[in-house]
Amino acid sequence: MPAAFGRPRDSSLDAAIITATQAVLLDEGYSAVNIDRVAKLAGTTRAAVYRRASNATELVVMLLISRFGIDPAPDSGELRQDLLLLQRLQRQFFSDPVMQAALAGALTAIRDNDALAASFYDRFMAPRRTSVAAMLARAAERGDIAHPQDPAVISDLLTGPLLLRTLMPFLGSLDDALIDATVKAALSALGDKAST
Repeated sequence: MPAAFGRPRDSSLDAAIITATQAVLLDEGYSAVNIDRVAKLAGTTRAAVYRRASNATELVVMLLISRFGIDPAPDSGELRQDLLLLQRLQRQFFSDPVMQAALAGALTAIRDNDALAASFYDRFMAPRRTSVAAMLARAAERGDIAHPQDPAVISDLLTGPLLLRTLMPFLGSLDDALIDATVKAALSALGDKAST
């Protein structure tokens, strides 16, 4: 790498920071995640952490990307199966202890701070929504559906009910009936005849 770009980042330090963030999050909750605590637990300096994340939300985004990735949409060759697989992955995502510990705090943080909201969306949500859009585009290219006018609406149909039940578990579990209903709703919105 040319000197103008500086030294390559130390992937082992990235992993230590992610591991430390996860440990604080799971042991003490979202509100306990901060640069100082993560740096100490990771055995590094505040400056090293700041080069990767400037606040708790960005640390949690690093953890979420590391743990869940940003390209969840499968490619089985058949839209209904892709949607079903995606929803099973989303159920695992929303049921994961890391997501359970992070969700309420992250939503509060991004609701109250436009810059954090933009960072969270750009780094974590937008790539995942792009993954779903690519899955739908593949289905359209196969002739399964017409090209969707607004793939983001389909993402919302798939994710919204799972998010709601995760935040309000008294409404019901993330069971197979919910998974099947979200897949059917998405197929119906896409004009797929198999949804009826």
